[in-house]
Amino acid sequence: MNHLILLMICLLSVEIFIMSNYLTLIKSLTKVCNKAISIILNKNISDHWKENIIPKYSLQMMKYSMQMLLILFVIIFIFVVADNLFSGFLAFTFSWNGIIESILIAFSYAFIRKLSFR
Repeated sequence: MNHLILLMICLLSVEIFIMSNYLTLIKSLTKVCNKAISIILNKNISDHWKENIIPKYSLQMMKYSMQMLLILFVIIFIFVVADNLFSGFLAFTFSWNGIIESILIAFSYAFIRKLSFR
């Protein structure tokens, strides 16, 4: 029973991950961080300009980080709810068999999904 539940939750988690554009959030966060670092390290930019732009970049970084954190919390919440409905599910999920099985399921599903939506 735990295997079937893990299969369904892994599929749901991959779909949440894909539909939320998680990789785009990571790229956006990295881009804003690089912009902020380059402005801080640039000696040709005045301190006044740095004081104006760095808080804006910080807010953008916070926004992207919070969105990423919310997505991870939603996925964790799904696993916790499944554990409350089916006792021992998290223990199975964090066992070696559960970890290997969930990795194989998630990567296989993402690969098959990528092939089918070309």
